[in-house]
Amino acid sequence: MKAAVLHKPGELVVEEVPTPAAGPNEVVLKVEACGLCGTDLKLYEGHYTANCPVIIGHEMAGTIVETGKEVQGLKVGDNVVVDPNESCGACDWCRSGYSTYCEDMAAYGVLRDGGFAEYCRVGAKGTYLMPEGLSFKAAALTEPVSCAVHGIDRAAPELGQTAVIIGGGPMGQIHAQLVRAAGAARTILIDIFQWKLDIGLQRGASEVINAQEQDAVEAVMEMTDGQGADLVIEAVGTMATIEQAVGMLKKHGKLVIFGLSAEGAQAKIVPFDVLTRELTIVGAWVNPYTFPRALQTMLTGQVDAESLISEEVPLDNINEAMQHLAEKPEGFMKALIVP
Repeated sequence: MKAAVLHKPGELVVEEVPTPAAGPNEVVLKVEACGLCGTDLKLYEGHYTANCPVIIGHEMAGTIVETGKEVQGLKVGDNVVVDPNESCGACDWCRSGYSTYCEDMAAYGVLRDGGFAEYCRVGAKGTYLMPEGLSFKAAALTEPVSCAVHGIDRAAPELGQTAVIIGGGPMGQIHAQLVRAAGAARTILIDIFQWKLDIGLQRGASEVINAQEQDAVEAVMEMTDGQGADLVIEAVGTMATIEQAVGMLKKHGKLVIFGLSAEGAQAKIVPFDVLTRELTIVGAWVNPYTFPRALQTMLTGQVDAESLISEEVPLDNINEAMQHLAEKPEGFMKALIVP
């Protein structure tokens, strides 16, 4: 079969590799669509470590073509999505309900072969049936939506609150839709590109701030009569935006750090400020047990993920799509690899 193999940072080659066969508790799916993610770019650029050589790609949807002899509840012909963060279910973290910290995570597309291929072998326990009425394009984005659902769980927005989302990329756009659906009265999206803000206004944001034209913290304070936001979700991952997020919080407000920052990077936060304003700062990491709800949010229209797809690219052109992801030209939001 044909697959995109990352041999080392900067060397992603589309080549012929053996077609996988299912183990006893595994299935093989024909990949119909697989989303290109910022994590894939960081693996390609060497900012994160992959188990090279490895077939990357982890946002996948497809049709089962083979099942292992011990698999139950799934059959050949089923349309499915795959949670690439497949936990073991046996370690102390998994048994305590915190599968995010599993000590033996499968991590398809990073540590094990993933979805930028014609076929992919995955564990049955991390494979979910697609609801009828959901397209493969939308279903391929279940994993990022599931991560955002966990972000909203950590944010716990309340009815009538003012929420700010920093970052108008795919994850910021999804968060804007979800936080509005969860009850926030005002959803303010911040970015430096007006075209991203325009998309946000069409999808979930009630108001926007162009941070290239005005100071984002001052703008939020002005829009909230000097009070600040009840909730800020930081979906960029830079130290500057994290520091800004703290500055625009209301007293007793909450910050959710969702954007992926470089390991070891340090932001300046004043502990006395956190103490006296009684701020809450939490992280939201990956997607523990949120796949079923993510599917429902897309099926019922709470999240319009498919509209964020700006390119559909054949496997042979994956390096061009990776370049677009790195450069982020105007209008580029999300690329989908279609083997």
